Amino acid sequence: MEVLILATKDCNHRPLVEERLKKMGISYEVRYVDEHPKLVEKYEAHSSPNIIVDGEVVYRGDYGDPIPTEDELKSLFNA
Repeated sequence: MEVLILATKDCNHRPLVEERLKKMGISYEVRYVDEHPKLVEKYEAHSSPNIIVDGEVVYRGDYGDPIPTEDELKSLFNA
C-alpha cells in the first residue's frame, strides 16, 4: 500500500496526520503542493492535507474538518 500526504508546507494539520499514521504503523511519503504541481492537478488538491492511498484520494482536509480522527483513519486503512 502506498500512502501519500499532499499538503502545503505551512499546513498545521499535516504533522498531526503524520503523527497518527506513525502511531498506526503506516508508512507514508509527504509531497508539498508548491513542489509538485502535477500532483495537485492530478488529484485536484485544493485543500490541505490530502491523503492518497494507492493513487486514490481517501481524505481531503477542509477548513471545517482539517484532519481525520483516529477512528476515521482506522476505518480508511482497515477497509
